[in-house]
Amino acid sequence: MIPTELARDLLAKELSSFGTFSLSQIPGGLTNKNLLIETASGKKFVARLPGDNTELFGIDRKREHEISRVAWEIGIAPEPIAFLAEHEILITRFVEAEPIDTSDSEVIQQVAKLLKQLHSAAPVSGEFRLPTVINDYIEIAKDLGVSHPSELNESLNFSAKITESCSLYPRSNVPCHNDLLPANFLQNKDQIYLLDWEYAGMGDPYVELGNCAANFGMDSEACFNFMYSYLGKEPSEVEIAQLHLLRILSDLREALWAYVQVGVSKLDVDFNAYGIKHLERFLLNSRSDDFRIWLKTITN
Repeated sequence: MIPTELARDLLAKELSSFGTFSLSQIPGGLTNKNLLIETASGKKFVARLPGDNTELFGIDRKREHEISRVAWEIGIAPEPIAFLAEHEILITRFVEAEPIDTSDSEVIQQVAKLLKQLHSAAPVSGEFRLPTVINDYIEIAKDLGVSHPSELNESLNFSAKITESCSLYPRSNVPCHNDLLPANFLQNKDQIYLLDWEYAGMGDPYVELGNCAANFGMDSEACFNFMYSYLGKEPSEVEIAQLHLLRILSDLREALWAYVQVGVSKLDVDFNAYGIKHLERFLLNSRSDDFRIWLKTITN
């Protein structure tokens, strides 16, 4: 990762028209480092310094910058101010906002409408295919010498069942964010903002919706209301079943992502425990009676 002092020098050149500034680290972030820039004139920006080895996760920083601009243009993300290509530093305008409350039904409705707006945007570069991502993470972790848990084969069998059943209802790829953690949303009195577009690209909108449902911890009622707000009508049993199955599959992706991080990350984060938590939740849900019912709903 780029040393903060080097980043300060690079930012001073890029933002010279704003005069002097102070720099402080923003807490959080599992991959990158975020710095708050406060200028003497009162302007605020955020500089994102990329983490090490992020290319292993399919992250393309130039593409991220391009899609961040698209997201800003349609009104759902902060404005990108500059991209320092050589060091892959992205500078965005700071927004005065707070974390969202994922238990608030109105917030879930707003997020659903934001995602519908994103999924209706013009095509962007890059592609995110969940089965490919899962397989890539497994191979990368093996190459890094990271041991996978003994339940991996069982997990992949469940994953194949989900993928095969959902493939019976193919959809066109649309612009997707692909990393809908609650920490990637901010809200003020005017709107909700979606941050951190490093995994963005064209993808299956229902995979994205499942990712959001999993990360928000939505129960069955919240999932139904989420889909109702997204579709603008009452979802069918098949649509709800797909959401639930892809919600479950999102946990497997998160677990395998964590095992790659075990092999590369220098951050003080217990990624092994993080991976185990998500894998256990994936297996618990995949072994449930509801899982079999949702599969049957789709395949019958």
